Amino acid sequence: MLVTGRALVMDWSDQGGMLVRRLGMAAVGAALAWIIHLCLMRVARQRLALRVTAAFTACIPAALLFAALNSFVFYRWFPVPSVLPDLARWEEGAVLRTAVADGFVTWYFFFAAWAAFLLALGVVGEVRMAERARGEAEAAARDARLAMLRLQVDPHFLFNALNALSSMVACGETKAAGAMIRDLAAFFRTGLVEDPAADVNLADEVEFQRLYLAIEQARYGERLRVAVDVPAKLHAVKLPSLLLQPLIENAVKHGLGGTTAPVLIKVRAWQDGAMLHLNVTDCSHGRLAMPDARRPSTGIGLANVRARLAARFGPTATLTARPIQDGWSSTITLPLEPEAGRG
Repeated sequence: MLVTGRALVMDWSDQGGMLVRRLGMAAVGAALAWIIHLCLMRVARQRLALRVTAAFTACIPAALLFAALNSFVFYRWFPVPSVLPDLARWEEGAVLRTAVADGFVTWYFFFAAWAAFLLALGVVGEVRMAERARGEAEAAARDARLAMLRLQVDPHFLFNALNALSSMVACGETKAAGAMIRDLAAFFRTGLVEDPAADVNLADEVEFQRLYLAIEQARYGERLRVAVDVPAKLHAVKLPSLLLQPLIENAVKHGLGGTTAPVLIKVRAWQDGAMLHLNVTDCSHGRLAMPDARRPSTGIGLANVRARLAARFGPTATLTARPIQDGWSSTITLPLEPEAGRG
């Protein structure tokens, strides 16, 4: 359009024939640009430097092919009358090479500019997706915080905790009562002050769950046993706060609710290559009170964990929950940070 407009202003001849050829070459240019786009799509997940290199490299053959076709279309295959006097010189190879070389320099910058614009659009899209994912992660964290606050002010939970504390005091178990008061204070302080959108160390997350289980142990006594196996080298690993809370709640609620026998709740963490595995298992060897009592709900709690994992880590993080012999097992798998897991 620009070249044709310039030609009309300057009153060049044969513009009708030239316009048809320009439209044909414009279609060729669009096809080459689409091929460059497909090449960039293949490296869309690579580093930006690699994508830039791929884009500008792909422009080289595209510009060379376009320059050669442009020279042959206008001056060799379909010449217009105004260029007929120049055709005799095309028998000389040097003239053809010069025309193609000049065209290559001109058209390479056209393709490179378009590729740079396409890359810029891609980067803007990635930034927006990252901001959207961050917003979803923060919203999911806020939902988890609200669920935690509901748990903390749950009258049933508070009644049982205070009732167990009252029984300890009445029986003269002042040492145990003092320990439970400290656990309750630490539990509420952590739950109310901790920023749910911020990452926490795995050690801090496990310690918070230990406080919760200590309070429940005061209620259930010898019926609830706890085992924690988290290697020291993983203590500094970062993960979303309160990620284990729904799994621990399910283990207490459905594990102890389905049997009168003692229940062992295990919290484990281990590293497998670049992935971190967090497992919560409840297991008992007693008779179930009801046939379906040991089947944990897959409702709000597990759905919340899956939503937070998807918003934060995408498809690389998963939650699997399944029955095992005499119990239930839930495992979170998420990617480790590059520096995590080092001793």
